[in-house]
Amino acid sequence: MDSRVYICLPKQYMEKLNEMGEWDHGLFIKRMNPYVTKDILESHFEKWGTVLFCDVKTECTSGFPRGLGYVCFCSEEEADAAEAAGPHKLAGMEVLVRRVVSPKTTDSMVHKPHRRTGMAYRLASSSWLECE
Repeated sequence: MDSRVYICLPKQYMEKLNEMGEWDHGLFIKRMNPYVTKDILESHFEKWGTVLFCDVKTECTSGFPRGLGYVCFCSEEEADAAEAAGPHKLAGMEVLVRRVVSPKTTDSMVHKPHRRTGMAYRLASSSWLECE
């Protein structure tokens, strides 16, 4: 499960947001054909720049696609170019595309499943809990 936060703002506020920290720039895609895979999603959007990663959201219980996806680009300009190139069609269906930003994550902040205690997720690094 992905615990990313996606923020959709008008372009006029993006500059102020960039002053607050580092952000991943990407697109959130809705109304996708359920047969669209990560490979199809990536190959469609790599025309506009370097795709760092992409994700197709699925139901937790059934694993069936929810018709939602996320594509992360290397730069803000590439994400803007991909959004401007719309409308986009994937597997014969027109999709809705929203330009979003997400806080940059590091490998130490990745959530991993934890089955023993029944907790859904735990941090891979608990260094933030240590008292100074």
